[in-house]
Amino acid sequence: MAFLKFILFLFIAALVLLLVIAFSFYNTLRKASRRFQREQTKRQTEVNGNVIYDNRTPQQTQQQIIPDDEGEYVEYEEE
Repeated sequence: MAFLKFILFLFIAALVLLLVIAFSFYNTLRKASRRFQREQTKRQTEVNGNVIYDNRTPQQTQQQIIPDDEGEYVEYEEE
């Protein structure tokens, strides 16, 4: 009987240890994703040695600058 209690104790201890490891892994992934999302708002591009920082929100970057009814039309003529 004591042997069965010891086996049950080991099983419960292993289960608790597994849950602690899973929770730690989950927290690590969550922190990494938060760090990545924060860095996404700070976009930078390098053009000809110049660094351009874009501090706009993702909603502002998706806005259309030139409306569809505006624009330049160039008539193409074949020679």
